[in-house]
Amino acid sequence: MQCSYLIFLAVVCTAHSVLSMSLKEISDACKKEHNFDGDLDKINYDDPEFPKEAKCTLACSFEKNGVLKADGSFDKEKDKEAVEEIVKDEVLKAKLMAAIDECDVTAKADKCEAAYEFVKCKKAKAGPH
Repeated sequence: MQCSYLIFLAVVCTAHSVLSMSLKEISDACKKEHNFDGDLDKINYDDPEFPKEAKCTLACSFEKNGVLKADGSFDKEKDKEAVEEIVKDEVLKAKLMAAIDECDVTAKADKCEAAYEFVKCKKAKAGPH
């Protein structure tokens, strides 16, 4: 499985087993809400033309799962819980946990940009797999 797909899963899910919507339902709803028809697990996060719609889809998913707070900051503990629950590869899990700690994206008024920067940082810190 591609690293970007695992990172996307890790950052948009919470560890709570009872969710009102499944990960796919949340992703689909956010994609529709922000008019994004691309594939977040295949998109290049280093592309300077990274679509605003994709950034906002990420933010929407984070918000719906409680990872992105109302003030634009991230609940790193919720993100870590998600990694713990979702990622089975222990090496990848350790890299993602470290990346969560290392990626200190300051709260921004533009939640879309904040979500994108957080995912991009974690992807860069976790490295290729």
